[in-house]
Formats: sequence, C-alpha cells, structure tokens
Amino acid sequence: MAKKKESKNDIDESLKKKKDIFIDKINSNMHYVSDFDSKSFSFEWLDQIEYACPFIDTIVRIPKLALIKEELLVKAEKSKKITVESVKDLAKHPNYIEEKDEKTNEYKPKQILNVINEETYNIYENRFLYTLINQMEEFVLTKEDELKNFTLHEDKSLEYSASTVTDYENVNIEMRVTSKTFPSNNLDKKLKDEIRKAKARIKKVKSYISSWHVSPMFKELDHLHVKFIKPPIRKTNIILKNTNFQVASKLFDYLQNIASKEDTSNIDNLEKEKDPIQAFLDHSFLIDFCVLDSVAKTKREQKEKMSQYALLLLKEEIHRTMSLLLSCGIEVTDDEIIRMVTDELKREKTKRVVGEDDVKKKFKSAVDEYLERMQDYL
Repeated sequence: MAKKKESKNDIDESLKKKKDIFIDKINSNMHYVSDFDSKSFSFEWLDQIEYACPFIDTIVRIPKLALIKEELLVKAEKSKKITVESVKDLAKHPNYIEEKDEKTNEYKPKQILNVINEETYNIYENRFLYTLINQMEEFVLTKEDELKNFTLHEDKSLEYSASTVTDYENVNIEMRVTSKTFPSNNLDKKLKDEIRKAKARIKKVKSYISSWHVSPMFKELDHLHVKFIKPPIRKTNIILKNTNFQVASKLFDYLQNIASKEDTSNIDNLEKEKDPIQAFLDHSFLIDFCVLDSVAKTKREQKEKMSQYALLLLKEEIHRTMSLLLSCGIEVTDDEIIRMVTDELKREKTKRVVGEDDVKKKFKSAVDEYLERMQDYL
C-alpha cells in the first residue's frame, strides 16, 4: 500500500500538544486604568446645582422657625414681664414671697419666674440646609479650580502578567504598556466656548451662595457653630413633603454619591477586565512563546518551526476573534469569514507577485547596464 504523502501544511502533533498544554495552564491577570481628564468637561454636576439653586433660595428667604420657651428665675425688681405662667409658678412656690405690705395688703415676691418665648432657626431642616450649602460651596470651588487648570488628555496604562507550563518548562511574562497623549494648548473652539459658558454659570451659582451666607438663618447657625449633619438624611415631614426641601435633598444625595465614587477611585482606580478581552493578551503571550521556542541554530530550522506555529496560531486567532465578536453580539456567518480570509490571501499573493516582478526588473536592468559597459571591452 502506497504511503500517504505528507503535506507541508500538516501540523506537528508535538507542537500542537505543547500549545494545548500552554493555553490550558495559563494563569493570567490584566489591569487597565484610564485617566481621562474630562471630569471638568462633564457639566452634569452644574446642571444639578443650577436647577436646585432657586428652590434652596426660597427656603433661605423664608426659613422655617421654631418657637422655644425659656424659663428663668430672676429677682422681682428685674422682671420685665409678668405672665400667667409667672403667677402660677409663684402660687406653687410660696417661699418666693418675701413679705406682706400691711398698708396695701399686697404680697411682695423676692423672686419670680420669667418665661421668654423666642424664635430660632436652629432646627434639623435648617441645619441640613446649612450643611448642604457649605458642601455645595466647597464642591463648586473645587470644580472651578479644575477648570482653571483644564487640559484635555487621556493617559492609559495596561498591566498584564501570566504564567504557564509546557511538558518541561515554566513560562512567565510581565508586561506594562502605557500611552500618554501629547499636551496641547490648542483646544478647539467648541471646547473653549463650553468652558467659558461653564465659568459664567458657576459665577451665578457663587452669587447665590454669597447671598445665602448673609441671610439671618445662615448667620445664626454660623454663630452657634452648629455641626454638619451626617448622611443619611432624616426624613422629617418637612423634608418629605415640602417641594423645595425635596429638591435640596436630591442634590445632597447627588453630591454625596460623587464624593463616595471619588473616594473609591482614590483607593484603587485599577479596573480588572474580564474575558474575552483578556484572552487576546493570553494569545499574545502564546505568540511570544512561539517566537522564543522557534529560536534555532539555523535559519532553516527557525523558518520551519515558525511555519508550524503560524498554522497553530491561525486557528487560535480565529477562535479568539469569533469569541469576542459573539460576546459583543455581532453575528458573523461562515461565508463572511471565508470571504474575509480569501480577500486577505488574494491581497497577500498580489503583493508577492508585484514584489517578484520588481526584483526581476531590477535584476534585468542591472544586467543590461553591465553588458552595455562591457561592450567597450569586447
């Protein structure tokens, strides 16, 4: 029986086994961080604050008050006002009476209870507003500073490490890729206009805040050195049912949420990516290993081994690409895949033919030139 002729496209089974073990045993990690300095360019925060300002202003202009009753025992001659409560308290405490005037037949008290009713802004709802205004001012000033030093850039960093084994090797890789956009002072007109408009809007917000600082409510709470309230907000009837307080409450939660996200990003702004993207880096690790494993004493041996690995890598590349496309919801038919591969083959063959023709033309030109020069000696 005739022996089957071995095709030059047949894959070396030992290399295929090595490749399979390599992929199966890969343990890899990838971390990616993108520092895109466009936080200032997103003005959602300004929209939220601008919308809330008129509602907050209404509360500050007509603030809620609480009536507090202060009771103080004073000397009778210093009492400015005798109330029903004062008389009732005196009846309960006859020891307050010093002596009886025999001529007028009146009792003269030595001390008496003074009851003073006072209005105060020191209630929970106003302390909540006081906290919100102070936090809003700090937030706006921070954003204003960011706009002053605003530059549009995007810095990226990709870190990848992996380890695996073959039949007789431990293989490791560590990689770090960074990219940094070139600094540029030539921001386009649209961006400059947006920043200019944002600064004008911030100026109006700061005008609101300045007016709130001189309000009677704010001055009293400032004078009392009241403590800022801590989230979550206590849902009192006023905060729940008053439209102005509802808007203020939403803004408070919004600013707290931003602060929480910034704190989290400061702790660890490296985001771990999952498959199938990570599979591409694993495939790149495999390519690097194939190059390393193909290094040989002679060019011929290297070429033969790389040719074998190229066939293996082709299958792996198709697998990875299809996995990514499908995971992204992109359907690709068999005919489309075959057509893409066929087109690339045609393009590569055309380049090779053109390249060979160029070499032939150059060689023929050199020979013709040589023969022409040699005719003088013939």
